[in-house]
Formats: sequence, structure tokens, C-alpha cells
Amino acid sequence: MRHAVVIGGGIAGLAAAHRLVATGLRVTLLEATARLGGKLMTGEIAGVQVDLGAESMLARRPEAVDLAGAVGLAGRLQPPATATASLWTRDALRPMPKGHVMGVPGDPAALGGVLSPEGLARIAEERELTPTPVGDDVAVGAYVADRLGREVVDRLVEPLLGGVYAGDAYRISMRAAVPQLFEAVKEGGPLLDAVRRIQERAAARQQTGPVFQGIEGASAPCRTPWPTPYGPAAARSSPRRPSSV
Repeated sequence: MRHAVVIGGGIAGLAAAHRLVATGLRVTLLEATARLGGKLMTGEIAGVQVDLGAESMLARRPEAVDLAGAVGLAGRLQPPATATASLWTRDALRPMPKGHVMGVPGDPAALGGVLSPEGLARIAEERELTPTPVGDDVAVGAYVADRLGREVVDRLVEPLLGGVYAGDAYRISMRAAVPQLFEAVKEGGPLLDAVRRIQERAAARQQTGPVFQGIEGASAPCRTPWPTPYGPAAARSSPRRPSSV
């Protein structure tokens, strides 16, 4: 039997090991620390257990949800507790405007108080702008800034998109991170109209389920060695991460 070694027990390493096991390989997972999960961890703040990494996944993208089902966790998927999302902007805590796609707005009327008068005026100019090319891909932040202004990116898109993908909105791929927006802007026309088309199509499909889901009880730390219910794999804790295998 062929043998594969996966270095690193974060979510990427665990997903890679799972996929390799499914092909029939014997898999050894090497992790330098005493726990699995990488950046997915919990800690204590003021006596309360809180997530220090990502606490949920996008439920309307199939990859993570399908992976949870494949390893027997489908029955433990739960939406986060209901709470109203807010932004701290312009010296006040303000409700997250409704009618957006990953922070990209579709209704300027909902942005009062969140954006400055100058920011709102910049959005109003979009219909007069020449088309912004997207090619095979474009960064979300760069495209939105070109169409609606940097203030929209810095106050709306970056807090949400950058938080979900742990990256810089000006460098995050629209095609990979927000594919429905990428396809909509390729159709042409103002960005505001593209966002509204996405919302109308979602409503037509009655896409009303939770946007995010987490795994109930997943905050408990997972320490090596660990059982693998899906095939001949082994996990080992290594005192240091090898540079090559």
C-alpha cells in the first residue's frame, strides 16, 4: 500500500489527510504540537470559553458542509446563536446594513450613518463610471473600491470578508471567495445592480437557511493521538516539524 505523510494538523492538513485516506492510501499525519486544529482553537476570556479562530463556516458554500457530513458530523451542525451584527464606525456602534453580499452593498439608502456624506456621494457616482474589467478574476476590495469607493471597502467589506477569510480584502479573489458576485458583475452594469440580482435570485430559490453553521461541541480541544473512523490513518505528535519527508 502506498504511504502518504501529511505535515501539519490544522484544518488544511486534516482535510488533506481525509481526502488521501478516501483514495485508499495509508496516511500518517505529523503535528508538532500536542493538539490538532491549528488556528481553530478556543481560549478563556473573563472566565468564558470563546473561539479564538473561526467559529463557523459558510453554510451556502458546499465544501466545508460536505466535509463535515463525510466525517459523520452532519447531525452536529448548528447555526450560531442569533445576534444582531454591528459595526463600530464613525464613533458609534451601528447595525450592519441589510441587503449586502459579504459586505458589498446593494441599497445605498441602508448605509446612512455607516458611511460619511462623502462616501455616500461617491456611491451615487457609480452609474456614471465606465465599466471596470474583471478578466479571469479580480480582487474583491480593488473592484469594490473602483466602483463604490474605498470607504465602502474599509467600513463594510473588510470587516466581514477579511474576517471570514482571515485576509486582506484588497487581495482576496472574488472568483474564489464570492463566486456569485463574480458571475453577476461579469454580466455587466453597476455593481449595486449586480448585488440586487444576487438577492433576487436567492429569494427566488427560497434560499432562507442559515448563512453560517458551526459544529456543536467543537470547542473541546482535540489532542493526539486521535481515532480515525474512516480508514487506515495514523496521527502522531512530533516534537518539531520536519522540513522534508
